[in-house]
Amino acid sequence: DAYRSADVRVHMLEPDPHLPYQVFARDSSVMTPYGAVITSMSDWWRRGENVAALRTYQRLGIPIYDMVTAGTFEGGDFDIIEPGCVLIGWEGDEGRSQEPAARQLAGWFESEGWEVKLADLDPFYVHIDLMVVMLAHKLAAVCVESTDPEVVRWLQDKHIEIVPVPFQDTLALGCNVVALGGDRVLLPQRS
Repeated sequence: DAYRSADVRVHMLEPDPHLPYQVFARDSSVMTPYGAVITSMSDWWRRGENVAALRTYQRLGIPIYDMVTAGTFEGGDFDIIEPGCVLIGWEGDEGRSQEPAARQLAGWFESEGWEVKLADLDPFYVHIDLMVVMLAHKLAAVCVESTDPEVVRWLQDKHIEIVPVPFQDTLALGCNVVALGGDRVLLPQRS
């Protein structure tokens, strides 16, 4: 309803009673200008979500760009910064996204001519989108306290204005917001 109230076209996944976390739909796939990338979920109880996403895209006639096969990877670690530029994260050996899978994605986008920035995160942060998220063109919410200074400099070198988000707010998912375009952002009231 929140998306519809913002005039966003909504497509629904077929609900599966065995996949209660399916509601977090942006982890099982990410959309790119070339079509969807189907991810590879880390936790066993979420592994069927990528199949549900694949079936939904096929039903809707939305192209599939590729599928992650080099390890686990979840959509919260894929952050398009601007057209032709992406930030891809992983969380060491203990996280939900693994380095080989992040590098697989990086290779695909580098072959498309994209600039790719890779970021190795502490597993505590779960995904890069809990620390860095685009709000609008050249505007990002960033937890400067926990984001690698090299990533912060990289964003600044791209002339992206940073809205600093305090570390304490990121613990309450303060950066976990969705840019809707047209300078609109869908976010919880506390964010």
